Amino acid sequence: MNKRHIQGFSLLELMVVVVIVAIFAVIAMPSYERYIARNQQAKAQAELLMLSERLENYRGRQLNYADFVAPNETEAGVIYLPKDANAEKYSYKIQILDLNSHRDLQQSVIGQGYKLIATPYQLGQRYLRESPSYFLSSRSQKCASLELLSATSTDCGATTQEW
Repeated sequence: MNKRHIQGFSLLELMVVVVIVAIFAVIAMPSYERYIARNQQAKAQAELLMLSERLENYRGRQLNYADFVAPNETEAGVIYLPKDANAEKYSYKIQILDLNSHRDLQQSVIGQGYKLIATPYQLGQRYLRESPSYFLSSRSQKCASLELLSATSTDCGATTQEW
């Protein structure tokens, strides 16, 4: 009778392969997280520009910004990105505010100007937490800030960057 030898990998060879794969994963994960954060930043910027265009179209019809409601608002004056996100889990939170009263435009009486503030989710991954906040207003102010902006912010503060 012919005996067949079953060949395979030893446990040591398998462990070496697993260690090499783990090293590649450790090297690749930060790069992937930075890529995801940059992608989310680009989406927030695009959404701000689209909202600005919609607000200007609304003003052209209504002669002011008061009572503006964005198509994908989840709560008054707030949009969470990505589109299916909510207050518990999101990448960016966009606030649509009256320029003077710092309240959402639905509560605005006069609505002479607007400001859009996009802030990154502070409980998310490291690179998203370190992402800039974005500010865009009806007065052509457009900037990014490494400081976390709030509803009362009137510009990007000391750490202003262009976008």
